[in-house]
Amino acid sequence: MRILLRIALAALLTLPMFLLLARTDAIPAWLYSENGYAALQPLFPVFGAVGVDGDASVVTGVLLVASFVLSALVVSTLASVFSRGRAG
Repeated sequence: MRILLRIALAALLTLPMFLLLARTDAIPAWLYSENGYAALQPLFPVFGAVGVDGDASVVTGVLLVASFVLSALVVSTLASVFSRGRAG
């Protein structure tokens, strides 16, 4: 039950984390640079990305996945801090 609650909280925090990542100039700038495209090149055929719009969808998907992972780390860290605080 706690795991489902943590996943739900991470999902709720994904959009605010995505907006935070998207507003940080360094991450989207890197993803839209030549090095970013080179790193994401294997993902373009997997998702059937054709043209600039398809590439932008892959970049957005990568940012959303990164946002969810970061949100899950935040929720997990806060949960462990609060559980240790109650136990001690």
